[in-house]
Amino acid sequence: MKRQGFYPVSPYKQPLPQFQPQQILHGLDEEVDYLPGTHIRVWFTHLPTAYPPHRHDCLEIIEGIHSHYTCQIGEQTYTVAPEDILLIPPGTVHDLTPAANCNGWIYLCDLSWVHSIPTSRGLQPVLSQPTFVSRLTQPTLYMTLAGHLSHMRSVYFSADSDRELLFDAELLLMLSGLRTAFASTGEIGPLDKRRVHEALFRQVVEFIELNYARDLTLDSVAHHFNLSNAYFSRLFAQYVHESFSDYLTHRRMKEAERLLAEGSLSITEVALRCGYSSPAAFSRAFQARQKCTPSQFRHTYLRSMGSAQLEDI
Repeated sequence: MKRQGFYPVSPYKQPLPQFQPQQILHGLDEEVDYLPGTHIRVWFTHLPTAYPPHRHDCLEIIEGIHSHYTCQIGEQTYTVAPEDILLIPPGTVHDLTPAANCNGWIYLCDLSWVHSIPTSRGLQPVLSQPTFVSRLTQPTLYMTLAGHLSHMRSVYFSADSDRELLFDAELLLMLSGLRTAFASTGEIGPLDKRRVHEALFRQVVEFIELNYARDLTLDSVAHHFNLSNAYFSRLFAQYVHESFSDYLTHRRMKEAERLLAEGSLSITEVALRCGYSSPAAFSRAFQARQKCTPSQFRHTYLRSMGSAQLEDI
């Protein structure tokens, strides 16, 4: 898979705008600053902050995106590079040092509630030692974990009132899959291709969400995920239920409608923010989909909003 570029600013804001998490240490023990009202926290790293040795009562998951982290656990040093995932069990002393221009995902998940489930004893092998998974050596297992993590992020950053419930359900599925892997040879045996592809296309959709304003093409995205154009195109239609071109255009048009409705940007600025190289190309795409020009859409929207405000007076 082609590695994506460094993000100097996180494209993900915490679901609660007033929430500004911080590390709170009492000696080696960290008091985890969870998302208020929950026992979970997820964030996309972009700062060169190094964390000294510490431990906490929750599961920590580190997922590499760009450059790498170094994590020391006992005598073992882990390098978490792009397409690597490291799970650190609760109570494990570890440090974490990002390299220059390092991006990644950090997940903190309190599992104290899991112990009330009688069958959770089967998860002990997963939670008794660090687990390192790399796409290079365990591609199927990596794709499965990455798919679960992608879904966990999606619900965490959503406005769904069941955010924590959905997050925990996906986490349990992931840990159960790891238990199956531990019981076999390091790869998930009974995992069928459908689940692998579903995990892959969760990542594809998230990649488009982060990069639709760039010059994306089917060829470039297929190459990023190390797939042939024909194979990628067929699977995309099968799992996303529309063509790559239609999906990308739909996503760009949603953003264009939002920016046009705000009314603060010129048509040229809207075009560039939505991934179009020129106002003319943007206007053609917009008219083909909306049956009106961007200017007409903005005028109609603002006029309708003005009428609605007058009715409220």
